[in-house]
Amino acid sequence: MTNCTICRRPTDDRNPIRHQRCAERLRADLADIPGHYALMGAVLAPGTAGGGAHVSGTRTAPLPVRLEPLSLRARGGMVTVLALWEADWRELRELTPAMRGTSATDLAAIVLSLRAHLPWAIENHGAVDEFAREVRDLLHQCRAAAGLLPSMMRIGDCPAQDDDQPCGAALYADPMADVIRCRKCRTTWPRGQWMLLGKTLREVEDERISA
Repeated sequence: MTNCTICRRPTDDRNPIRHQRCAERLRADLADIPGHYALMGAVLAPGTAGGGAHVSGTRTAPLPVRLEPLSLRARGGMVTVLALWEADWRELRELTPAMRGTSATDLAAIVLSLRAHLPWAIENHGAVDEFAREVRDLLHQCRAAAGLLPSMMRIGDCPAQDDDQPCGAALYADPMADVIRCRKCRTTWPRGQWMLLGKTLREVEDERISA
């Protein structure tokens, strides 16, 4: 039994290197990066998407741009993070370094290069799990800045027992609420039990993967 190089959870003999769904999700996340970079340009103005408008009566003038999307597009943001990964992969593969800037065109070229080398990275790079996390984090930050994150998030399938069988209904959580409640069996988990619920959901998922 080995672990998936992307999620680090156990795999089976059919996929000794990675879970197919992990690889597909990583490819899809990487392909989404250029569109989210463009979205950050569209929500730079105060009051757009997740940005707050200037409140009447305050002493300070509003900033001309929103800082969250600006930081993702500026030096040290999305382009820089992914350019460092591209440089690392090219060096490990003994390829000529690529000269990159920080524009949308540069980002598109970086993503194209990373996607071309992704099969190699999934099977050979020791930190491809870290790369996957950073790509997901960038997308999450973009969606948060654009006000696109849903308040209710699916966290797994309800593990509550009903006649010795798990309920199995899709379980959703609101991070701002104090209780998670199954919409089918009505089982509830107060905030103090969320860590235990998370552990249970991970164990259920691990068993499903290894089955």
